[in-house]
Amino acid sequence: MSEESEPTYTALEIVEEFFPATPARLIPRERAYRLERDDAGAVRVVDAEGFERLVMTPIERTGAARDQLCCDLCHTSSPREHLHMLRSEVPGSAGRRFRYLMACRDTEACEARRLDDAAVEVLLRLS
Repeated sequence: MSEESEPTYTALEIVEEFFPATPARLIPRERAYRLERDDAGAVRVVDAEGFERLVMTPIERTGAARDQLCCDLCHTSSPREHLHMLRSEVPGSAGRRFRYLMACRDTEACEARRLDDAAVEVLLRLS
């Protein structure tokens, strides 16, 4: 007796089929960049070929731990203790100018929640 295999569907196919009115901005798109945390705590932006495009280093936390903040990368809102401020040096500034970004401390979870590369692309254009 031959057993027929059940068809499988991607999450995107399910959303498009059963929730066709979902706004396009809420549908995850293919991303060209990924975020990785190194042993020193810095967050690296790596492109699809594995080339490091940007390194953002954490800066010391200030303010009340109960304050709600928003991650600039995945747009989740959390208490300050779950987020941190990162900075990256502007090329050619000899360490005198920096770009700042609020990001989740849990880089893997942030990466899973990010819907697109829009915030990363802005950082790369400004760098």
